[in-house]
Order: sequence, then C-alpha cells, then structure tokens
Amino acid sequence: MKRINWDDLWALAVVARAGTLRRASVQTGVSAPTLSRKIDEVEHSLGEKLLERTQVGCFPTPAGLRVLAWANQMEEASLEIERTREHLGAKFAEGIVRINTDEWMSYFLTTRFADFHNSYPNVEVEIITSHRPYSLVRREADLSIRPFRPEQAGLITRKMGKLTFGLYCNSAYREKNITDIAHQNWSNLSFVGFDEQRSEFEADRWLRKFIGSATPWMRCSYALGIYDGVTTGAGLGVLANFITRNVPTLEAIVDHIVDLDQDIWLSMHAGLRNSARVRAVADYIAQLFSDEEPK
Repeated sequence: MKRINWDDLWALAVVARAGTLRRASVQTGVSAPTLSRKIDEVEHSLGEKLLERTQVGCFPTPAGLRVLAWANQMEEASLEIERTREHLGAKFAEGIVRINTDEWMSYFLTTRFADFHNSYPNVEVEIITSHRPYSLVRREADLSIRPFRPEQAGLITRKMGKLTFGLYCNSAYREKNITDIAHQNWSNLSFVGFDEQRSEFEADRWLRKFIGSATPWMRCSYALGIYDGVTTGAGLGVLANFITRNVPTLEAIVDHIVDLDQDIWLSMHAGLRNSARVRAVADYIAQLFSDEEPK
C-alpha cells in the first residue's frame, strides 16, 4: 500500500467539513483543483472512494466517514503539537498572525495597523474578512474579533469595546434634501442598504423599519459598499460611527442608533496565550480600542 501523505488527509478533512471544494478553497487559500488532487491521492492509496463530489456538494462515503474519524484525530494531535511549539519556541515576536473578523472591524484594523509594523517588523498580519467566524480551535485563524462572545471551550476572550452605528448622508445630499430630511419625508429620499441575502442583518432590519414603506434603491452585498454609496451621495445609510469621524463630508441624521450597539470580543485559543507574535497583535488591538474610547 502506498504511504499516505498527511497533507492529503488534511485536504479530505477540510473539504468534508466545508461541504464544497470552493468553500474549502476560500477557507484554506488552497486552490480547488489542488484539494481535489490531494483527495484523489488518498483514495488511490486506500483503493476506496472516500468522497462523493457532486454539483451540489461533497459527501463522505461510508469508507470516507471511517477515514475522516482518523484524520480528525490526527488533525487534533497536529494542532496540539503546534500549540506546544508556540509555547516553547516563541521567544521573539515573529511569524504570521491570522485575524478573522467582519467587514467593519476589518476596515478598523487595516486603517490603524501601520504603526504595528514599525514596532514588530518580523510579524506579518493576515486580516481575513468573512461573515462566518473561522474556527480558532482548528487554527483556521489565530485571533477572532466578533460582535459576540464565543461559546467554544478552550478559548481566551477579552471584551474590546462597543461598536456603535448611526444614519448618515453626505453634506451635499443633505443640503439638497434638507426639507424632506427635517420633516422625515422618507419616501422622497434615497437610501442605501444591504441586498436580499443580508436583509436579516440588524442594521438593515432597523433601516427598513425606520423608513417604513421606502426601500433602499441601492443594495449592496458588503458593508463598505454602503459606505461608498453614502459618501458619494447615493442617499442615506447606516454606517459604523468610527468610520465617519475623519470624513468631514458625512453628516449624521441619527447619530447613535442604540438598538444596533454591539459588544466586540477578541478571542484566541488558550494554547496561544504565550505566543509572542499573537500576544503582540492582541495587545496592539486592545490598545486600538482603548484609544477609541471617549476621553
């Protein structure tokens, strides 16, 4: 029997977990053809079909389920070894730190991390933006910043602060529509919101309730699309307050939507608590949030 490569077993595990090759590729950064080829190698080595790959998804066969149980055990052992290495070998802050967060927090970090590189030139930072939280236990990311406290065991969590929102438009749009805005004639105004797939987001539900029968004429699949639309005069939209502070052309119609307040949590796996690179990034993020607090 041909010796099985652990990387090939890992590919089988991540694709089975993700459900599709495309989703697994997005999560891991490995191309779908490469993942598929690795699975082929495992199947060839064992002489068994392990994964049914269809147009709607990838599904383990009975033989695949047995192999996946072993692969998951091997993955856990590999992660434990990695955590031990972090504990024993992290004397200096160097290496890559992967941060998983949503769009607003991604913008918050990318616009404030330049000074970190000056202090820690040997640490590389990857900011992974997604609606779905990545698994810290499986080391899909080193740090997570989310508007909820994770329930998983084995994580260290810290409350960073509060994310607040307001309803904004640009100054030219307000001047042009000042009477309708003052009288809240929403049906005469234009709005920018999320598309149908994200219509259940709290911000979009609040907006639709607030404006009644009016509907956003521009609908975006991502939060920064709303920001772009509002700043260029497409209408009114809900924005995170921090993003507007240094944009003098943006004006608040509702400066604080209390119902949309979000507590922000920073999380890491307990096994990384002594990692110099992860601690450096986590402490820097904590300082960023502290700097944002009203003085």
